[in-house]
Amino acid sequence: MAQKLLSLCMIVKDEAELLPRFLAHARGLWDELVAVDTGSSDATPRLLVGAGARVLHAPWTRDFAAARNVGLEAATGTWIAVLDPDELLQPPFVEEARALAADPAVGAATVRMVNTLPHGHARESRLLRLWRHGPDVRFRHAIHEDASDAVLAALARDGTRLVHLESRIDHLGYVRDRAAARGKKERDVGILDALLARAPGDLYAHLKRLEQARFWGDRSLWARAARAAEGAILAAPGQLAAEPMGGELLALMADGLAGEPAAALRVLDRHAGQVRPSAAFHLRRGELRERCGDPAGAREAFEACLALGPVTANRQVASVRPLLGLARLALQGGDHAAALARVDAALALAPRDPEALLAALALRRARGGGPAVDAFCRGHVGRGGDELWAAAGEEALRAADLDRAVPALVRSAGTPPTGPAARHLALAYLAAGELEAAGALAAALAPRDPQAALVGLLAALAAQRDVALEVELEPDEAERALRALVALLRLAARPAVLAALRAGAPAVAETFPWLEEALG
Repeated sequence: MAQKLLSLCMIVKDEAELLPRFLAHARGLWDELVAVDTGSSDATPRLLVGAGARVLHAPWTRDFAAARNVGLEAATGTWIAVLDPDELLQPPFVEEARALAADPAVGAATVRMVNTLPHGHARESRLLRLWRHGPDVRFRHAIHEDASDAVLAALARDGTRLVHLESRIDHLGYVRDRAAARGKKERDVGILDALLARAPGDLYAHLKRLEQARFWGDRSLWARAARAAEGAILAAPGQLAAEPMGGELLALMADGLAGEPAAALRVLDRHAGQVRPSAAFHLRRGELRERCGDPAGAREAFEACLALGPVTANRQVASVRPLLGLARLALQGGDHAAALARVDAALALAPRDPEALLAALALRRARGGGPAVDAFCRGHVGRGGDELWAAAGEEALRAADLDRAVPALVRSAGTPPTGPAARHLALAYLAAGELEAAGALAAALAPRDPQAALVGLLAALAAQRDVALEVELEPDEAERALRALVALLRLAARPAVLAALRAGAPAVAETFPWLEEALG
């Protein structure tokens, strides 16, 4: 029997939706496919058997590393590849992987994993996913499992080298709706809570729990995770300096611990001397200094962040965001030319970034009015996607240019209208005095967009109609959202609309006592 060269090892559970596409993209990669199923109730095992896989059934023990290691124990190939169904191989990955596995001087390889983020951004990582099969290489960490230390030790022992594959793999796993449908928040936070109960000083696990809180927007979890993370840092002062991800940990921890910028900045400053150079740390420090009225300190932090761009995989954090921070500072200083240059540099890197687009449009309006906005949109239409029209609509709304706002928002919101652009469209209708259109669109959006219900409330108040407000937001979230909508209306709404809103505001004075005064 011929020696199997490459064993593809996977762990799966209810992956029937993604498996056909994964298997099509990975065709020709493996000589042996070993899949560890941890309890599928769909067609996953049947699809894998149909593809020629050996399917092993293992109970789920809330430990990803343990499940991975079941597959490694069973694999018989001379090389191991570890992939998941939500990772799509792009050509010519299969050819690259097969070629390196045949090279006796190579012992392992990283892959180029790309996570697609909103608005054209992407986060790229180098992950160790291929190595020579050996009994000493096993995964550790119950979540975000990793075998890197064992692989690197094997390379040093055997005198083989690590190479880097260039063909990209697209990771689909961080789509929020799909993650929510699969109960990933409860599963992952539960695993991390259990890990930290056993090892409260594990900073990696603290970071991952903070990332979960940010991803899901869970402020209660964020505060709890931040307090525990700082406790772990204080308990072992030298540990933070040894962690490559220390800056990310501190930035998330500061946001969780503090409710206002000055307090969050004090958290960062308290630990600044313990952290390695980090784009995430400098960016957050710059943003907080900016909000605290320290432009010189903010500029220093943003420039330190930019300097780390060449060695930071996340271009959004290390380049786009600090460029926009420097643009805001230039604008505060009255240097419109410098601000525009920084914004255009950010757009060159991320043509669909909403903040950059909004700033580019506002700066061009300041220099050349509506015609300059139109010229920018015509020149950017091939690169800006729907985000261009969403930004154009919001910018025109802020400029009280409703003749431009409504068509741009209609184009961005689509048919039927959805998303934040649709909410802004309802607000534009309200600002123009089209109360029925505003109320109808807000009502259609409200089941998926709680903030749209607040636009519906304002439309009802302006029309002097009774409304029963039911919003799936916490009271403080509802107040922040309503204040933001009112601020936009004060910029955009016709005087008669504002007068009608002021007249209707007493109807909700018990819930929003500040509303009448905020309407001016």
